[in-house]
Amino acid sequence: MTTRPSFTVSGASIVALVAYAKMRGADLAPTLAELGLARLDLTNPESRVELPASDHLWNHAAALSGDADFGLSFAGRMDLDAFHLVGHLAASSRTLGHAIERIVAFSRLLHDAGRTEIARLDGERTAFFPGCRGLTPPPSRHIAEFSTASVVLLARLITGEPGWCPVEVRFQHAAPLTHAAHTRLFGVAPVFGAPETLLVLDPRALALPVRVSRPSAVGQYLEGYARTLLARLPEAKDDAPAAVRRALLTGLTQGRVGVDDIAARLGTTPRTLQRRLAAEGTGFAALLDEVRREVAERYLGDPALPLAEISFLLGFGDPSNFQKAFRRWTGTSPGAWRERAGAI
Repeated sequence: MTTRPSFTVSGASIVALVAYAKMRGADLAPTLAELGLARLDLTNPESRVELPASDHLWNHAAALSGDADFGLSFAGRMDLDAFHLVGHLAASSRTLGHAIERIVAFSRLLHDAGRTEIARLDGERTAFFPGCRGLTPPPSRHIAEFSTASVVLLARLITGEPGWCPVEVRFQHAAPLTHAAHTRLFGVAPVFGAPETLLVLDPRALALPVRVSRPSAVGQYLEGYARTLLARLPEAKDDAPAAVRRALLTGLTQGRVGVDDIAARLGTTPRTLQRRLAAEGTGFAALLDEVRREVAERYLGDPALPLAEISFLLGFGDPSNFQKAFRRWTGTSPGAWRERAGAI
């Protein structure tokens, strides 16, 4: 039996971590040698470091630096080049919403562990999950705060809106002793101890134009190159189903959830995608049902959202098809489910 590789992060991310730690007086060279990474060319765009080694380096860097807010401070030093190919893809997008879609689509170039996803929270607001979703155990506080702060700072950078703030910031981890630095950086006071780490965005934020001047042809070239790199990545244990779920969540916001649409988004063919899913014991239709059910239940939790609009948002052309599908998933109608959920 062939053993699949473990989750990994990009070598370039480790290079940036080591450089910032050194700037803060933390020498990670002995730790790199201990982990067997000292001789690797981590600057190679295709180099990868296994997740346990990355986590160890992060924990060691934070401890040696003496900075209680190491993740936030590290994010504050990032420029566009520090975000590598994914950052430049975001910078060559039309709007912040388009940039976020590209970040979701190509986040595996940075790491393939926690899922980077977007989802509708209610009738207007959108949740962005910055790479921490589904990790067991959850990432350390410093990694979660770095990932979340990096997205906010990148959004400000590419839109030319230094004062832009998300509607909410939620962290799964417990509150640190002091969090004034968090409020200063995000512009809002974060919620700690939340079920998941995420940013809440309003529609105006997603419509913000990207103001970094880059010809669209550059963005198309970068996207093609990114798809090539993505196809070369080793498959993590839940790679194919997780990638399809991510793509479906994005596709729902655009009304494009056919197998051809999702395969194109993932840089593969429908036939290859179906074969990879079958090897994982699942299929495209099953995953589409899972995602639609999950999103449907979230939407039904908002009493202000009409059933017809929920049906449209889930990609059902006819509301009666949504009614039939929901009854198949749950054994009850959307209206009855909403009433029962509201009574709990």
